[in-house]
Amino acid sequence: MPAPAHPPAPLRLRIAVSTLVIRLAAVRRRTAEWATSAGLAPAVVADLVLATHEALANVADHAYPDGDGEAWLDIECGQGEVVVVVRDRGRWRPPAADPGWRGLGLMIIRGLADQVDVRRGAGTTVEMRWRLPSSNHRRPGCDR
Repeated sequence: MPAPAHPPAPLRLRIAVSTLVIRLAAVRRRTAEWATSAGLAPAVVADLVLATHEALANVADHAYPDGDGEAWLDIECGQGEVVVVVRDRGRWRPPAADPGWRGLGLMIIRGLADQVDVRRGAGTTVEMRWRLPSSNHRRPGCDR
């Protein structure tokens, strides 16, 4: 008798994230594991993980630059797309006048995701979307 298959990944991943840089590596791993088990193509997984990391790094830099803060990550796969939302309750701080190599996070995110929406108010929310043609995922639940 064959070994039982692993249960499918939930179509949603929600976690609270400490913005300490050492914890962002664990979030990248967890995001990659979830996206892979959801059946997303490797290229989509890589783009999703990098864009999510950039959004969370922006939280650390702009919302809580003086110390640890908390962000919330919500990823959902359905209706032929993946939606990633990163939000915080910090106060937006513009980048330095001469950021050097820094300040490219939103440009990277916009280059990776199909659609990006940034809303500022009582904190900042970054919503990223990837459309999933049927060839980009193996899990039927992403079509719901």
